[in-house]
Amino acid sequence: MKELNYPKVFLFLVGLSLATLAVYYVVSLRTDTYFSFLIWNLFLAWIPFLFSMAAYELDKKRIWGLLLIPLGIAWLLFFPNSPYIMTDLVHLSGGKGKYIVGGTIQSRYWYDLVTLLLFTWSGWLTGFFSLYQFQSVIYRKSSLLLSWVFVLVACALGGYGVLLGRVYRLNSWDVLTDRHQLYQLVLDSLNRQSVFFSLFIAFVLLVIYATMYFLLNGLSTRERGPHPKKRRA
Repeated sequence: MKELNYPKVFLFLVGLSLATLAVYYVVSLRTDTYFSFLIWNLFLAWIPFLFSMAAYELDKKRIWGLLLIPLGIAWLLFFPNSPYIMTDLVHLSGGKGKYIVGGTIQSRYWYDLVTLLLFTWSGWLTGFFSLYQFQSVIYRKSSLLLSWVFVLVACALGGYGVLLGRVYRLNSWDVLTDRHQLYQLVLDSLNRQSVFFSLFIAFVLLVIYATMYFLLNGLSTRERGPHPKKRRA
């Protein structure tokens, strides 16, 4: 499993988020601030990356190993916020009156669509890089097989978290502040439709993450050293 330069990854993600916010700002000047909630959702998508960065650095320096467990639990609670942004595309369906006028698609539709896709791209990349970090921590401590078991569990919980957030309107912090509501929602979500939705999202997460993993690890080639100099006769 390839080790990444995470300070550069961090700077890249910061730059991507700033570019996303810049696009939103420009679009909002031409339209309105209806999609301002995306800024908060992008902030939530950053939280698991901060947890994974802390866990990665602690494991790398071999200090406070017991902190990896609460960091991992906190990461699992907030990880679904990253893929959740995709479901904000549903807000496009409620604006048919302003997007289609006289049978013609207005330019605002494309502005809003691109803004939503860019927020989704930023959130997903941030979440998947945090997943890659935690997988590398588990890989160093155990094996590649167990690290992929963790990925499967994370994608499954991510799919279920998206369900709880979009369909049942549950927030990550409700797990700590309203356990009774969480227990009731879990019971309500145990039905065939919810299970299928969760597995569907989990499969999509796994496919996209596996693609990123392959691009990072499967396409790299070994650098060849300089050719040896010929001896002079």
